[in-house]
Amino acid sequence: MLPSNWEPRGAGIMVRLGSRHDGGYVVSRAAVDASRLLISMGLNADWNFEADFARLSGARVLCFDGTVTSRFWARYAYDSVTRLRPWRGLRYLAYRRFFNGRRAEHRQLMIGHDGPGSVSLASVLRGESERAIFLKIDIEGSEYRILDQIAAAADQLTGVAIEFHDVDLHRERIDSFIASMTGFRVVHVHANNFGGVDGSGDPLVIELSMARADLCAEPATAAARGLALDAPNNPYAPDIPVRFAPGALAPEVVA
Repeated sequence: MLPSNWEPRGAGIMVRLGSRHDGGYVVSRAAVDASRLLISMGLNADWNFEADFARLSGARVLCFDGTVTSRFWARYAYDSVTRLRPWRGLRYLAYRRFFNGRRAEHRQLMIGHDGPGSVSLASVLRGESERAIFLKIDIEGSEYRILDQIAAAADQLTGVAIEFHDVDLHRERIDSFIASMTGFRVVHVHANNFGGVDGSGDPLVIELSMARADLCAEPATAAARGLALDAPNNPYAPDIPVRFAPGALAPEVVA
């Protein structure tokens, strides 16, 4: 079972943004509406979340992924042809239309630390005067490198959607992160069924959404929200149930 303080609390209206399966996240509508900037970490060839977010909120999009380069798109086009799916090659044109440098920008940098080819989240946030920022983080295990940076910038944020990997190895780090996000609530948790389960049947990869508590319309109850919006990341396998240890939720602290 996952710790009881990871259990979602009421957040009012929830929405699913992005893919119906892998790449989609269930988030607080109020946190989206309050945002003026989405900082997205992890892109690949799927920016449906970013497009949905921008359409719903009108926010600017700033995306980081150092792996999505001209070489990436060349491989993508080659695979499209060799797998007899040439129409997939049009995805590059859609990428160029969306990330046009006006309302949406893609920077070919990895998020983690300041150095060649990478940048710390702290540096990114220092360069932004905006104080209504939503974070989407899907960086394949590197999320643990920036948890302290997220917590340090909490007063700039409206919400966070983050995929945690190897949950069995990092429970204490996730727990400390949640506790450090003063004034925020966990509003949704979903298991990524591509990640499998540990020996106790608990998911090894979870998608966790948080929202600033003062944006949440409902009382902080233990009722999970947005479950009707869930769908398995891998549509060809059953979803993994998420169980929480019994016990009262920790008192909420609102800044």
